[in-house]
Amino acid sequence: MTKFIIRRILVAIPVMFAIIFFTFLLMRAVPGGPFDFSGSKSTPESIRRALEQRYGLDQPFLLNLPFDTIAPDNDIPRRAIYDPLPDCDELRRGRPLEEARPVSNVVDVYEGWQLLRMVTERRESRIDLEGRQVRCLQASQVLYSDLFLSQFFGYLNNLLRLDFGLSVGRTTLGQPINALIADRLPVSIRLGLLAVFIGFAVGVPLGVLAALYRNSPIDYSVTFFAGTIAAIPTLVMGPVLIILLVVQWKVLPPVDPRVWKQLDIFDWRFISVAILPIGVLGIGISTGLARLTRASVLQVLRDDYIRTARAKGLRERVVIYVHALKNALIPVATIVGPLLAGVLTGSLIIERLFAIPGLGDVFVTSIAARDYTMLLGVTILYSVFLILGNILVDVMYTWLDPRIRFD
Repeated sequence: MTKFIIRRILVAIPVMFAIIFFTFLLMRAVPGGPFDFSGSKSTPESIRRALEQRYGLDQPFLLNLPFDTIAPDNDIPRRAIYDPLPDCDELRRGRPLEEARPVSNVVDVYEGWQLLRMVTERRESRIDLEGRQVRCLQASQVLYSDLFLSQFFGYLNNLLRLDFGLSVGRTTLGQPINALIADRLPVSIRLGLLAVFIGFAVGVPLGVLAALYRNSPIDYSVTFFAGTIAAIPTLVMGPVLIILLVVQWKVLPPVDPRVWKQLDIFDWRFISVAILPIGVLGIGISTGLARLTRASVLQVLRDDYIRTARAKGLRERVVIYVHALKNALIPVATIVGPLLAGVLTGSLIIERLFAIPGLGDVFVTSIAARDYTMLLGVTILYSVFLILGNILVDVMYTWLDPRIRFD
């Protein structure tokens, strides 16, 4: 099993690279940028350029390709590595010290969209200026291009150190993505795991019950329930239940984002607030599981080994729950990986409807704000969970069906 898991992880590395690259490409293809507007007003050009330089959005997207020449009037200083000294030639012309043109040892300059790097070979000397000995710099500049000095490879370099960068959204500008994810991911995990638990606790027994009583009122009732709930979008079911149970009948308290971080799952205040979003998400999951379990159990009950078990005189309960259900869960286990990845990274609609401070809520907000780093961070996190979930499904196959081997 260990070799199998290692092999799957190695195969997932180029997949993750492709996901990062195409997500990067699609995000930049969307018109507009994170600093185009300040509220409802356009951001001044000078401020926008400064913000883009601060967060590295002024660099080329993929590769920093060299140019043969560079026009002097396009030299725009970008970074100074050390406190610059005045230029000796300027001082010799008699200009005051405070007006002398500084020379940096490393600056970035632009030729159109192309980022190049200007390196200054420094040589310090002293000259006499109005009776004072002043240190100054004599320099010769060499122009070169760093091919990988770009947004994509800069982000990839940080990602290898598990650094998702800084947020460029309006409300979270400058905050580390790692800290934002660490703050909101536990909320989404709590919501997702509880919803999945309810989904399996309701969906699998209903599916088995419908299969055992095929073409009976019980089967028709379960099928009608599953089909009806599946046909109602969460975007409709959530607001309707809020209006009925919270606003009109006042059976449940109003939504409160604080309970998701301050209280444990066994606190009654948490249960009273969280039961509605968890129930809406969990019941939605249970409908698909019920229909899939029903179809799978019906197929397994026709197999020869089930007839053999019944011919041996085994009780029907043992035949169903020991022999039939275990093999019937193989198709159900197939959807566990994508299901867990989706709910653990946050349900977008549920978190927005019920004001849950999870990853789904911040993901929707970051789309409108063009928060590139947050969008990419959540996408990478979802991809990792999806890969790990699929590996978990493959391991579960070997437990459910001994005929399946890792090799």
